[in-house]
Amino acid sequence: MPVKFPPLTIQKRIASILSAYDELIENSQRRIKILEAMARGLYREWFVHFRFPGHENHPRVASALGEIPKGWEVKLVKDILDRRPAGTVYRDIDVSPDGSIPVLDQSANEILGFHDNDPDHVASPENPLAIFGDHTCKMQLLIEPFSIGPNVVPFSASHHLATAYVFYAVNSLLQTQEYKRHWSPLNAKEVLVADRVIAQQFAKLIQPMLVQQEAFRKSIRNLRATRDLLLPRLLSGQIEVEPA
Repeated sequence: MPVKFPPLTIQKRIASILSAYDELIENSQRRIKILEAMARGLYREWFVHFRFPGHENHPRVASALGEIPKGWEVKLVKDILDRRPAGTVYRDIDVSPDGSIPVLDQSANEILGFHDNDPDHVASPENPLAIFGDHTCKMQLLIEPFSIGPNVVPFSASHHLATAYVFYAVNSLLQTQEYKRHWSPLNAKEVLVADRVIAQQFAKLIQPMLVQQEAFRKSIRNLRATRDLLLPRLLSGQIEVEPA
């Protein structure tokens, strides 16, 4: 099959233009990872090493998990999670590359696609929601409206706890070992639960990090869309290389 391609100098110029987009995408991805590492590090400092604000004067008590701060409790995960109704379950054929509402699935990809219907789940920075991939154990914290794909469980915190805190508390409790449902095993796990005041302080402190991460994700999606739109137009000559 005959293939048209521009001279090498034009190829290099096109590659240079597209590489600039790739570099911006990679930079945003690195920033997302840094922000996520900061949030996880703060969680470990406060709730694993017990170096939360005021810990110096906070008494410890015995528990099934050893000494823990007074007022904290060992609970089952099912006692701190509130499973939300799934709503409409979207599949590949139901979504588009573009749209106003993202659809989350349980794959390693960030999203399955988009739609322009009403969202099934309304999240915000002040009231985030989380998802759990029943087969893959994928967890993600959402701060904007969304819908879900198959085998995705939306959940929030119960007992007046902060969802952002509960998300990090249960995030690493379970890993996929085989292709089966994992929601029930997750709920049967034990977890150390901090008192409500400390949990709320943590959630409030990481809220700006969540907002920044979401801004970078949107930027990445826009950059990818622009790059993919430019490529065929640059190759075809629809957009001249020099002005670009």
